[in-house]
Amino acid sequence: MFYQMLTDISWVVNLRSPILTPIFEFLTWLGYRDFLFMFIPFTYWCFDRKIFGRLVLIVFFSAIINSWLKDFFQDPRPDLYLNIDPWLQTETSFGFPSGHTQIAVVIWLYIALNVRNLFAKIVSIFFLLGVPFSRIYLGVHDISDILGGMTVGLFTLYAAHLFYQNIDSGKYNFSSRLKYTSVIIALILFYFSWPMEHGYALVAGLGGIILGFMIGSDLDKRYFNYERVSNSFMHYLSCSLALIVFLVLNKFLETVFAQVILPELFEISASSFILGAYISFIALFLLSKVKLQSIR
Repeated sequence: MFYQMLTDISWVVNLRSPILTPIFEFLTWLGYRDFLFMFIPFTYWCFDRKIFGRLVLIVFFSAIINSWLKDFFQDPRPDLYLNIDPWLQTETSFGFPSGHTQIAVVIWLYIALNVRNLFAKIVSIFFLLGVPFSRIYLGVHDISDILGGMTVGLFTLYAAHLFYQNIDSGKYNFSSRLKYTSVIIALILFYFSWPMEHGYALVAGLGGIILGFMIGSDLDKRYFNYERVSNSFMHYLSCSLALIVFLVLNKFLETVFAQVILPELFEISASSFILGAYISFIALFLLSKVKLQSIR
């Protein structure tokens, strides 16, 4: 009976209404690539780069962990007739643990714990609770998937907290060589231990963006130390311009690599590397040329 409570969500049909459905569709969109692709770099450019730079890395590593666990457990999603998610109309992935829930815990709990603005905290807590329930409401995850996503998300966030706490206290002092070696070894372990073949492309993509972001961030810290301009309007304008160019660059890379014949994993990792470097360095460099960033 307990197992049935965790896996049977047929009761959710009775909760649905024309008013609630668009709300939960919006909440579930917050966990999809289209939103994350805009939100993650925008927050990095707009706010404290130390805090949100760490969030970038935590989110991308968390995405790798979630996809690995999904393919390891291979737990089927709820029956397809329950699915009203407009972005997931076919069985394209497994259910446990819920990726939306795991990412929601990582992003919104992290923000709630690290920002001082009360409004931001309240919004973050609302999204933290709303995104997981939206997955049940839309019929694409059961309760066990949600609990699994919460557990893995909390563990990931706690492990990251301990790691960065030790760095800040001086207990961990990684050289650049050790830092990059550790990340590359972790990516290689994920690559060769992946339970299913399609995971190789995911490791190449997320690994590329992680390494690109790290290298760009190190270039900025070592040689430039870009910082926001004092005028708030110009600062947020610069973030918006950087985001527009980011989206154009993503489409441009997709078009270019579609026209050349190269190994698929190389194309994925190379384009992702460029995007990662754009977020942490190239965007700031370009903005500095039009006086929308300054060198400390």
